[in-house]
Amino acid sequence: MSTIINARSPYYIKVEPVSGTLSSASMSLYIYSGTFTTDKPASATYTISKDVIGTNNYVIYEVTELIRDYLITEYGAYSIDGVWVEADITLTKTSGSETQNYDFLAFDGYGYFEDGVNPRTSTNPAVTKISSTATGTTAYKLIDSTQTFTKTVSVGDTITNTTDTTTTIVTGIDSDTQLAVRATNFIESGDSYTIADTGNYTPQYLQSNTKIYFKKGRDIVFPVFAEAEGTVAFTTGGDADVFWNQVDEFWNLYDVNWSNVLTPITIGDTNVSEDKIVYIRLTPTTDLNTGDVITISTTKSNYTQSVTITLEEVCEPKYDFLDVVFYNKFGALQIMPFHKKSMISMDSNSESYKRNLMDFVNDPTYNKEKHSVRQFQVTGKEKIQMNTGFIDESFNEVIKQLMLSEQVWVYDGTEVKPIILDTKSLQFKTSLNDKLINYTFDFSYAFNKVNDIR
Repeated sequence: MSTIINARSPYYIKVEPVSGTLSSASMSLYIYSGTFTTDKPASATYTISKDVIGTNNYVIYEVTELIRDYLITEYGAYSIDGVWVEADITLTKTSGSETQNYDFLAFDGYGYFEDGVNPRTSTNPAVTKISSTATGTTAYKLIDSTQTFTKTVSVGDTITNTTDTTTTIVTGIDSDTQLAVRATNFIESGDSYTIADTGNYTPQYLQSNTKIYFKKGRDIVFPVFAEAEGTVAFTTGGDADVFWNQVDEFWNLYDVNWSNVLTPITIGDTNVSEDKIVYIRLTPTTDLNTGDVITISTTKSNYTQSVTITLEEVCEPKYDFLDVVFYNKFGALQIMPFHKKSMISMDSNSESYKRNLMDFVNDPTYNKEKHSVRQFQVTGKEKIQMNTGFIDESFNEVIKQLMLSEQVWVYDGTEVKPIILDTKSLQFKTSLNDKLINYTFDFSYAFNKVNDIR
């Protein structure tokens, strides 16, 4: 099971010696794609040396800005969704030295502020990190002199007092031996407890929505994390002739083809970084129906998860069905359909100057057909306004991730074009307040209408 780095959020590596006093540390950082065991470069991608500060017996490395240079997140055949990261660290002490080695798998994803430091490093929705006994009693605290909480616990983890079966949340990490918790008088000295990562994890289904809107004839594509080795099952009420396709790249039409026998299939894991995010493509979709179900589950040790995805057909004969494709918080490409009214407009701009038209060679005169004010460097940029149509309230999370995406494209069923989201402010809607939920977004195409690529 890989330790995940979501490179759009900071990732901190705290290095301290097992014993002795630290003077400095030197990290050889290897960042590479391909096979974990054989494609590691001969020389380090970066070498970073640090001295300890003051009386600290540790140093801190933050590596995500370096990693992002090697994540080629583009819509095309050369995209790299994930890279391997290896940190080989030599610790120089006042007497002797030691080495520490860390291996990671990095995606261009992120966590929210509420997720705390180093978000979503786990792939298990309920990893038990610690099982121990409290050694002290203080209000709003958990004290255990036997632990090193700064290395093992994250803000947001769930603490269960197994003596009285109550639970609370970690709100702060005060020191190696003390945690701040949400509940007062939660745990006393002698009480047994466990700490689990129950919310801050990377799921095997790499989308936040469990409903997929689709249009008959348009392929359905969704991302899955391969390390969970999940089983994908499809249940349809119609006589669907659907080809299951496993593709390592979102845009790839054929990779592993499971034919049209709708029996459960299992995602295979490899040591290749580009294969860690697998896209499941369903094609054709002409015989699929509203209510058809896709179930993704796994019984692999430490991964136990299950999610049910429900399909809902959008029948819209009047407006174009537009797929907005973006990188979501998990670092995977995702489709957000816009199936109602869309409008294209264009803005243009130019420079101008006033020129002299006078002809003094003959009689003083000038040509009235010439431009006294002349334009140059005329450019134009098209814009498109789209409407989602009525969608489920659960898509608010998807909308949030779309607004936070750095790269967005639109697919009209024929070609893909890069776009920029111009809408910067949005009030989220709910079924309670707004009954029916529709969002309107303004985008601009990420290129000038006149071909000026040089």
